[in-house]
Amino acid sequence: MPVPMGGPALLWMALLLFSPHGVLADISKPMVSLNPPWNRILKDDSVTLTCYENNSLEVDSAVWTHNGNLLGNNTSRFNIVKAHLQDSGEYRCRDKESNMSDPVHLEVFTEWLLLQAAPEELTEGEPLHIRCHSWRNLKVTKVTYYRNGKALKYGYENFEMPIPNATVKDNGSYYCTGWIKRQNHTSDTINIIVKKSELPRPEWSPKENRLATISDPIVGGDSVCCGHRTVHLDPAAADTTLEDSEDQKE
Repeated sequence: MPVPMGGPALLWMALLLFSPHGVLADISKPMVSLNPPWNRILKDDSVTLTCYENNSLEVDSAVWTHNGNLLGNNTSRFNIVKAHLQDSGEYRCRDKESNMSDPVHLEVFTEWLLLQAAPEELTEGEPLHIRCHSWRNLKVTKVTYYRNGKALKYGYENFEMPIPNATVKDNGSYYCTGWIKRQNHTSDTINIIVKKSELPRPEWSPKENRLATISDPIVGGDSVCCGHRTVHLDPAAADTTLEDSEDQKE
């Protein structure tokens, strides 16, 4: 079956390839994705869970569990239509080799307004998507997003707030407010964690040289001026002083 591309495609790929902690998933296990990608939903929302193999193909005859209990479903997809509170919990799938996926946690709320974020924990440079969601998709106006108690963005009509390349500055507690049927509502708070990327430090190639400019005094008449010349420093001798370099030439 083809891979579903509904909803934000980049978010779907992030949930498929990465664990909730921003670490590359164990490719020996099947993986579970959510479509739409939110793990926090409202009562009466619908969501599809899909079980994938490590080659991104859907698992044939997947076995599903909810809070450790077997579900009467042996297909690659498990559909939750008009969610109820009892649908909250931990979902896993198992492939035909009996490899069990990591859990996906789903929370169902009974609120007028819910802030949704995918993912809630990530590494800087990864995409982050936030939206202010209303029960049964009722019309919401005068929407404001907040981070750490300060207003970020406002719109008279409801809108989503994508962050294509999250940074550590996007860390914080988020919530939203909006008007539904002439009443102002406030969502609960989500803590979004953006971890700093730990990229390896670049190494000097043995064939590369560093360039340094040194000054030599030029005496002429009653005045002293400066001339400049360039020398090459061996990267292997990064701690060598310019004086040591000149001594080696002699």
